[in-house]
Amino acid sequence: MTNTEDRPTYHILALSGGGYRALYTATILTEFEQVLGRPIASHFDLICGTSAGGLLALGLANEIPASELKDLFEKQGKEIFGSRDFLRRRLGFLFKAKHSNEGLRRVLERRFGSAKIGDLKHRVLIPAVNYTTGKGQFFKTPHHPSFEVDYRMTLVDVALATSAAPVYFPSVRNDRGVFVDGGLVGNAPGLFGLHEVSTFLAPKQDVRIRVLAIGTMTVGATVSGGKDLDQGIIGWGGSLFDLVISAQESSVDYMLTQSLGDSYFKIDDQITPQQSGDVKALDDVSEASTNTLRGRGTAAAQRALGDPRFKPFRAHKPSSPTFYHGPNKNSEGL
Repeated sequence: MTNTEDRPTYHILALSGGGYRALYTATILTEFEQVLGRPIASHFDLICGTSAGGLLALGLANEIPASELKDLFEKQGKEIFGSRDFLRRRLGFLFKAKHSNEGLRRVLERRFGSAKIGDLKHRVLIPAVNYTTGKGQFFKTPHHPSFEVDYRMTLVDVALATSAAPVYFPSVRNDRGVFVDGGLVGNAPGLFGLHEVSTFLAPKQDVRIRVLAIGTMTVGATVSGGKDLDQGIIGWGGSLFDLVISAQESSVDYMLTQSLGDSYFKIDDQITPQQSGDVKALDDVSEASTNTLRGRGTAAAQRALGDPRFKPFRAHKPSSPTFYHGPNKNSEGL
């Protein structure tokens, strides 16, 4: 009988979406790298990220220091979430997205340049929704022979696609179609990561899979007792998108807990009543939200580093990934 400790092990890092609240995630990742002393990507076999978590996943897989990715939000958040003129801010939920994505594009181009998925040294999976086909789309490194197209896409195009949150940012068109936010199909991408390993990286193999998931202090969208239940577009506003992602988060958390038990470790925080106003909005880049997200992220990282469930992730050193296409191709495939 095979000793369970001798089984091949795959570690997945799953980063949720959450707009500016991803500063919380980036703070945790920064604290981890400072303690571990090497890129966080070198501890994982697969990095999954949705929306703002997708931006972080792409940066980590490109071995950009987490501290620099944190700066994208903390120091350039106002450029990313720069509102349009006053009239569009007031009517944004009716006729136009609340923000242009030009600021986000500029920030991404300065940080990612012309790098492409095929240039990454670590495996990634980035969910989005292909509005042209009406289906979920998952951008991946070429870590399977059948993944023959995504490696040619730029990191900027993939990041814009996964983070095009309805109402907040415009939909994005590129050579592959029109895309909207990956949060509509999987805001917490850990379940997709589990499927990726089971189906493509280690199909029909007896392996151990661990998932480290990091949330964004997601605010559960709930209805107040006195609210009119007959709502239209104006009544729902941005709360509809918030409800979709919070419901997904809780569902994925339940399923991964049932599937993996102690091999699943989620880092997230419940928002206190006093801080709920600071971080409720996906696009709040105020001093209050920055202080709350940064402070809670630092505390969450410290707790996680001392948690026994984090120990396997700290020690894991994955084998070098196999790529079948692109500039990092190191296998001829099947």
